[in-house]
Amino acid sequence: MSSIINSNEAVVFIPGALCSNEIFAEQVAGINPPFKAIFIDNMQSKTITEMAKTLLAHAPSRFAVVGISMGGYVALEVLRLAPDRVWGGVLISTSPRAEMPSQSEERKLWIERIESGQYEGLVDEIVDACVSNKSASSDARRCFRQMVNIHLADSFGRQMTACATRPDFQESLKDIRCPVLLIVGNDDSEFFRNGVQEISESVIGSEMLILPNCGHLPPIENPSSTTKAIKQFLLKASK
Repeated sequence: MSSIINSNEAVVFIPGALCSNEIFAEQVAGINPPFKAIFIDNMQSKTITEMAKTLLAHAPSRFAVVGISMGGYVALEVLRLAPDRVWGGVLISTSPRAEMPSQSEERKLWIERIESGQYEGLVDEIVDACVSNKSASSDARRCFRQMVNIHLADSFGRQMTACATRPDFQESLKDIRCPVLLIVGNDDSEFFRNGVQEISESVIGSEMLILPNCGHLPPIENPSSTTKAIKQFLLKASK
């Protein structure tokens, strides 16, 4: 499918960990026309680099990329590996930094809980951590819970391990030359707010949008503002 899409219209969307393509449903509908969304399955990939290489193997010769959280890590790796193929990048709720020890320990505990059958309680905690209590969308919590619930224990562990072993992208930020839009919720964790700010300061000419009353998932917590910002950015970057 990707081969018949004009490169200036192609936008590869990369969902975050525990998300499905549904995370970008509003944005996919909102950018078409003139842009065409592409999803490339990387569910079996074990590392961020492997995910990026799978994407590059199946994407058009040139494309824009939209990634959230773990998808943002993959987008940063794509930009590091093949910067000349990307004409625009939207990075949402992500960070250029490698895993911190405290994050790694938390992920290990999550995997242990999954393996011991404590999935439902963990789902509640993850949803509470990601969706702001002040979110304008009443559907965001339900939508994210449905996405998390479709992930079996093996995909959960694989994605957590991929995130925990991700590269550090701080040095490669200076090499990004395509237009970049950064989006983050004001109620997201300090790690991701700082991460988006760091990318903004390191990538020349990048734009940043901070959404109020929004947590880690702007595409479903504030879909209208997120979609509008992405479409405006793509229209400008594709020229």
